[in-house]
Amino acid sequence: MPGLPATAIPAGRTSDGLPMGVQLIGPMFEDRTPLRLAELLEQKIGGFQEPR
Repeated sequence: MPGLPATAIPAGRTSDGLPMGVQLIGPMFEDRTPLRLAELLEQKIGGFQEPR
């Protein structure tokens, strides 16, 4: 376990409608880096959403 900071972001849905996500992993001691990238991506593509 490398102990690197990480967060998950939405990546669409499967063909069955289940949500998918990807994990962003940042460099050591850069905890804000993956969080900031997740924030920017959320502004651009939206966040996790409830199934319809």
